[in-house]
Amino acid sequence: MGLSVKTLVAFPSTAIFGQQAACAFDEVGSLETYLTSFAHKRSGAVARALGALPGRRPRRVLSELERRAITALPEDKVETRPAVEIVRTVAAKAGADVKTVDRIWDHLSKDFARAAGRRIAKDGVGAIYAYEYSALEAFAAADRLGRAKILDFPSLNSRAFEALQRAQKDAWPELRGPNDTYFENLFEIRQARRDAEMRAADVIITNSSVTRRSHIEGGADPQKTFAVPYGAPPPLAEAPPAPDSTRPLRVVWAGTFSIRKGAHLFVEAWRKMDPRHAVADIYGAVVLPERLWAPAPAGMTFHGSVVRSTLFQAFATADILMFPSLSDGFGMVVTEAFSRGLPVITTADAGASDLMRHGENGLIIPAGDADAIADALRWCLDNRAALAAMRPAALEAARGWQWSHYRAALRAAVGEGLQRAGHAADFPSTIA
Repeated sequence: MGLSVKTLVAFPSTAIFGQQAACAFDEVGSLETYLTSFAHKRSGAVARALGALPGRRPRRVLSELERRAITALPEDKVETRPAVEIVRTVAAKAGADVKTVDRIWDHLSKDFARAAGRRIAKDGVGAIYAYEYSALEAFAAADRLGRAKILDFPSLNSRAFEALQRAQKDAWPELRGPNDTYFENLFEIRQARRDAEMRAADVIITNSSVTRRSHIEGGADPQKTFAVPYGAPPPLAEAPPAPDSTRPLRVVWAGTFSIRKGAHLFVEAWRKMDPRHAVADIYGAVVLPERLWAPAPAGMTFHGSVVRSTLFQAFATADILMFPSLSDGFGMVVTEAFSRGLPVITTADAGASDLMRHGENGLIIPAGDADAIADALRWCLDNRAALAAMRPAALEAARGWQWSHYRAALRAAVGEGLQRAGHAADFPSTIA
């Protein structure tokens, strides 16, 4: 049974969690449109032209564009506003300074929210599901029209992270960069926008208990704030065999190598390791200041950004995923690792720790502690059999929380939140 009114899902990104939120509405007949910025069309003229060209460069471009493809929804449910995002991407690829790219992003967020607000006025749209920092103007339009407002917070409360980041930079002055003052001066202005979105929303969706708690501590109403963890990719049929324990421990890092992810602490911990006994493969863009990691410590290899298939191949030969995040709303790389049967070391400040069972499918350590990272690695070295025994439990964690579970839980949370906000009469099937 479909809903009596349609929902506009507005997200200026094609990230899989945004697509899955839209799919949650679409599979019960309540999605009006998924509004985004730039989305690659696999059947479009650009894809056909690049596919027909010879050489590696067109294939690389096509591979990059694939990251912006909509895979969870039919094309007729997708509307795009690509112009500003194309400008932002071109500027970043052309080497524009950080401030310029940031200003384009800020303009994109507000322009997108205004466009979503105009789109709400279309007949049949009864609610908007929007994302932090790109929701405020759309929510104002929804108020004028009497529409329901659902806000998705995919990251932890920004004020909490700002305090944590400044504390890290006080302890590690090398982390300070030339653009710090620019962003610090903008922080309160941008936080005020997020706070206004939070106050305006009828329902707030977060992606973990960690994220939910951070926003409640930041002023969100607990009665309208819900935690719905992201789903895992389809898991392997069975856990793969563990790597040969007579070889060096193989640690894999996946994702941006940055302060937020605790990269500087991992480097410090790794310098204490014996390279004869352990190796680390780093996959992802390196934004940590070079003076903190170069030359690369012995046994540590940087591979740069790679496609998902390459990353999953690395998971297949690894013993453990290292994800020592200082602040992460979720951390989808954890569920990606679980789907391959790979145990994880992560922190209590990563939202994906909701799916962790310490000592069963990985290790949970304190955030911001290089010694804790080193101790966890030593435990892995000294307990290779116990580490290998975690692989089936890791796979089971992925099997037990797929995107289908996320979509059902999201609809339930939205339904309960709308009921509390007095919109339940318009959304009978969301609650059922």
